Amino acid sequence: MGQRPRLRLAGFLVAASALAASMGAAVGPASAAVGAAGTSARSTQLGTTSVPVIVQARTGHRQEAAVAVRSAGGHVGRGLPIVEGFAAQLPTVAVRQLSADPAIRTITPDSHVRFSMRPVGADDFADSAGSPDVASNSTAGDFGVTADDGLATNYPRSTSATTAWAQGTRGAGVSVAVIDTGISPVPDLAGRTVAGPDFSGERNSLRDSYGHGTVMAGVVAGNGTSSVSAPGGAYIGMAPEARVVSVKVAGRNGATDVSKVLAAMQWVGSYHTHHNIRVVNLSWGTTSHQSPSRDPLNFAVQRLWRLGIVVVSAAGNDGPASGTITKPGDDPVIITAGAYDDRQNTSLTDDVVTAWSSRGPTATGTAKPDVIAPGRTIVATRAAESYVEANNPQAHVGSHYIRGSGTSQASAVVAGSVALLLGRRPSWRPDQVKHALTSSAIPINGSGVDGHGRASVPGMLRATVRSAPVQSLTSNGLGSLEASRGGQHVDTVCAGDTAPTRIEGEIDGLCLPWDADTWSGENWSSESWSSDTWSSDTWSSDTWSSDSWTSDTWSGTKFLTAFWGLQTPWWQHLPGETAAAHTSDAPAVPRVNK
Repeated sequence: MGQRPRLRLAGFLVAASALAASMGAAVGPASAAVGAAGTSARSTQLGTTSVPVIVQARTGHRQEAAVAVRSAGGHVGRGLPIVEGFAAQLPTVAVRQLSADPAIRTITPDSHVRFSMRPVGADDFADSAGSPDVASNSTAGDFGVTADDGLATNYPRSTSATTAWAQGTRGAGVSVAVIDTGISPVPDLAGRTVAGPDFSGERNSLRDSYGHGTVMAGVVAGNGTSSVSAPGGAYIGMAPEARVVSVKVAGRNGATDVSKVLAAMQWVGSYHTHHNIRVVNLSWGTTSHQSPSRDPLNFAVQRLWRLGIVVVSAAGNDGPASGTITKPGDDPVIITAGAYDDRQNTSLTDDVVTAWSSRGPTATGTAKPDVIAPGRTIVATRAAESYVEANNPQAHVGSHYIRGSGTSQASAVVAGSVALLLGRRPSWRPDQVKHALTSSAIPINGSGVDGHGRASVPGMLRATVRSAPVQSLTSNGLGSLEASRGGQHVDTVCAGDTAPTRIEGEIDGLCLPWDADTWSGENWSSESWSSDTWSSDTWSSDTWSSDSWTSDTWSGTKFLTAFWGLQTPWWQHLPGETAAAHTSDAPAVPRVNK
């Protein structure tokens, strides 16, 4: 964190005036340069040789820079908002002229990007000028993201995920299961979204009618496709080459039951090898205080952990009171994420734990959360025609994104960070990942409520794990399903009935008796379970649907840990926050504002 490295193109960053000086020596006579570079007729304008360059504008002045290039006889090519600029063909004689333009920060040769500490020399530019024109092949993904990157989202900067990107680590090969309200098809996740089961009854895990899961998937792995040409820059998630697996547990009203979530986690355990699921994101929680040593939810997340899957859970939005960590974030084994406000910058001095981020200790005395991550004013992909989108027009960002806050978003940031780490260290086990995350975290001075501190992607990547402790799995899952609900219930029409039934006591969401002994003893690592009553086909039965699930105590307002609102300066409050909700010691009673 702190000062981030600047973009180095072929090992250098060249000011426009320096480039102009070197071009004269490097390019030579027009006829010779045209032959060496293989430039087309388009490359020769006003009788002068034209070469491929990258023009980086000063912040907010990309349009003015484009006008200046055209006025100088240049041709503006593909937009590169991630570096606040664009590819261009530029007459060599115009470089010196444009170097004085107030809208332009730098002009650099357009060539394949690599990173190096060596200084620029004339040979560097001559090599670029003598290469085929690759301007048409330049993409935002070719560039490492830096302090002057044109990136619209701040959380990849404040966690320094951009450092990992610059080193070629972007989460490729890693799948993150998002157990949530589904993931709608969005361009930023195209080709990297896997349709898992739908336990909500809507029969389509790639339809997010509530609108929470798509946001979390975008925070984890969005690649900014829908904003690549936006004037303000691209909205990119933490691991933009990772895959996301949609495991849907709630429909349009956000209502669900613990038993459906348990079925979803069991599916992940059964199919994790098939989909290479290495991380599970749980951006939700219940208010149960049942001991993790017996609770079915705790048993489930520990079972996944034992299978080699890193589980990341939201801490909850019930702070600032202590003892407010939600389940399964109260589990001693998994990673629990709280939220801090990075105040849309990379400085470490003004960060603060949000007042609404839940605090430990847990009911059994475990210190939580484990780490904190950016969770305030997070912009990510949104689900079209979803409940959240329809009811929060003030939170829309352009045509494809939405702005929200919560430990839901913080959990997704941590899950994306873990995907980056496992992309680099695929052999690491969950205990090693947790050790790397917590041992490298950066504390917020004086907070005392930030766990080990702020998640730092470079710190994780540098961490050594030889001394990583091996955690004991402590839950037997033999506790009460009703106690696991934490007083939150749903009503549904059971098979063969016409009137709704309250899902309460030791019955599951299918209105069947709950047998903790049988469930906790099942073999999660095989696919044999999918033929019994826990299969996704059974849970998607036509005898009921998510529309019949109603609740005045359990819905998106309690279960899902996010709320939505406008971006404001850090000293102002958001809808869902009190005016004092940004200070770590101010009283606040936040509410979820869908």
